[in-house]
Amino acid sequence: MLRAAIPVRSRPMIPVDETASEYLRGIRHASAPVRIRAARALAKLAAPPREAYPVLIEAANDSERGVREAAVQALGAFGQQAIPALVGFLDHPDKYVRRNAVWAIGKFGPSARSALTGLCNALCDGDPRTSAGAAQALGSMGEVAGPAVPALVEAMRGTNVVLCRLAAKSLSQIGAPALEPLMANLRHHDPFVRAEAAIALGWMGELAEVAVSELVQLVEAYRPKVLSRTQPVYHAGASGTVTPPAPAPTRPHTSEESARVNAIQALGRIGPGAASALMLLQEIAGREDEPYRAAAEQAIARIVAD
Repeated sequence: MLRAAIPVRSRPMIPVDETASEYLRGIRHASAPVRIRAARALAKLAAPPREAYPVLIEAANDSERGVREAAVQALGAFGQQAIPALVGFLDHPDKYVRRNAVWAIGKFGPSARSALTGLCNALCDGDPRTSAGAAQALGSMGEVAGPAVPALVEAMRGTNVVLCRLAAKSLSQIGAPALEPLMANLRHHDPFVRAEAAIALGWMGELAEVAVSELVQLVEAYRPKVLSRTQPVYHAGASGTVTPPAPAPTRPHTSEESARVNAIQALGRIGPGAASALMLLQEIAGREDEPYRAAAEQAIARIVAD
C-alpha cells in the first residue's frame, strides 16, 4: 500500500513510495515539478527499468529546463549504454543539457572512450562550464584519451584561464602520450603557456623525468632578469640620498616569473629523477629572492627526500 503523499508548497506531488512505472508516468505529467521529481527518482533507483531509457531521452528535450537537466542526469544511471545518447546531447541547444552531459560522461572514466571526439569538440563550447567539464572528462579517461592530446594542448593555449588550467591537469592525467607536446610547450612564445606546461609536467611526477633538461632550460632562461641578493642595486633619490631597492615580491607577478617558479616546482615534483638540477636549485636557494628561493628550497627537499 502506498503511503500518503508529502505536500511540497502546494505543487503537484509524487507519493514517496511510487513504483518505477509510476515514475515513468510522472515524467509525462502535465506539471513540470512532477516531471522533475520523477526523473530524479529514476536516477536514484538501483536498477532503472529499461523502459525509462527512451522516456528520459525524450524528456531531455522537454519544454522546461529543469526537466531537461534532471533527465540527462538520470541517463547517467544507465551506465555505458547511455554514452551514445549523452554524446548526442553535446550538441544540444541548451547549455545546461550540454553541461550535464559532459559531467555524466566524465563519471565513466576510460569506459567512455567512444565519447572522445564529442568531448574534444566540446572543448570549444561557448559555455565555459561545458568546455571545462569536457576537459575534466577527458582527463578522467587517463592514457586512453591519448588521441585528445592535440585538442587539450590547443585548449591550454586559449584565453579561458580556468580551461587552460583544467586542460593542463587533464594532460598530466593522460600521462605518456602528453609528454612530448608539453615539453614542446615549454618553449612556446607565450610565457603563460610555458607556465602551464611546467605545471602539467610537475603533476606527472617521476614520469616527467625526461623533461628535466627542458625544465632546467626554462629556469635558466629568466636568470638575467632576476635580481641577485648578493648584488643589490641602489638608487640615488632627488636629495642625493642613496636608498635600497624595494623588497622583491613574495610571489610571481608576471607570466615570466610564474613560468620560472612553476618549472622549479616541477623539478621538485619529479623527485630524485631531477637530481641533475640540484646544483642549479641550490644556487637559486642561496642567492636569489622570493619566490624563487622558496620554490628552490622545496624542490631540493623533494629531490633528496629519498
